[in-house]
Amino acid sequence: MTAYRVPETIGAFLFDIDGTLYSHDGYMRFQQDVLIRELARIRGKTYEAMVEEVERSRLEHATANAGAKTSLGNAMAALGVDLATSVAWRTRLITPSAFLKPDPALRQTLSRLAAGVAGRAAILMAVTNNPRSTGEATLEALGVRDLFLRVIGLDDTMKSKPAAEPYLLAASLAGTAPEACLSIGDRYDVDLAIPLQLGMGAILVNGVADVYALPDYLS
Repeated sequence: MTAYRVPETIGAFLFDIDGTLYSHDGYMRFQQDVLIRELARIRGKTYEAMVEEVERSRLEHATANAGAKTSLGNAMAALGVDLATSVAWRTRLITPSAFLKPDPALRQTLSRLAAGVAGRAAILMAVTNNPRSTGEATLEALGVRDLFLRVIGLDDTMKSKPAAEPYLLAASLAGTAPEACLSIGDRYDVDLAIPLQLGMGAILVNGVADVYALPDYLS
C-alpha cells in the first residue's frame, strides 16, 4: 500500500472495483480477453493478432504521454471501438457472479470506513471503467452493493479512466469537495494520477488484502 495524499478530513471514498475490491487473476484476464476476442471476431482476425494491435495502441499512448498507461477501453477506442460499443460489449459479455462470491471481510472493512475515520461518517462511491450495471453486479456478487451510494460507470460520462469526469461526477453526487475525497485503486496511472491532479487524496493498493488494512491504516 502506498499513500500519495490523504485528506485531513475524508468525506468520501472513491473506490476502483476490479483488482481493488477483489483479487481474482482469472476474472481480470477474462475481462480483457473477452473484449479482445470480440473485436477479433468482428474484424476477422486471430486473437493473437488482435492482442498485438491492442498492445501497440497502449504503447503508442504511453510513448505520447511520458510513459503513462491507459485503460483497455481507451486503447480499443484508438482502434475505432467507440465507448458506446465498449459499454454494450461489456454489458453483454461480462457476468461478475460467475467468478465472484460474497466477501464478509470486505463488507466489514467497508462498513468500518463508512462509519468514518475519527468518528466522522464517510460516503462510499465506486468508479469503474465497466458499465454502471456491471459495476453494480460486481458489488452485488461481493455482497457489498448496499454500502455504496452510487457506482459511476463508463456509461455515466462516456469517459474512460484516466479522465477527470468520472471522479468529478462521483464527488458531486457524494456532495463532497474533491479535496475531501480519497481515491483508492490498484493502478496509479489509471486510478490515482487524475484524482491527485484534482486535489483528491490517493492510495495505491495491491489487491483486496491492502483494502482490508485501510481502516487501521487511516485511524
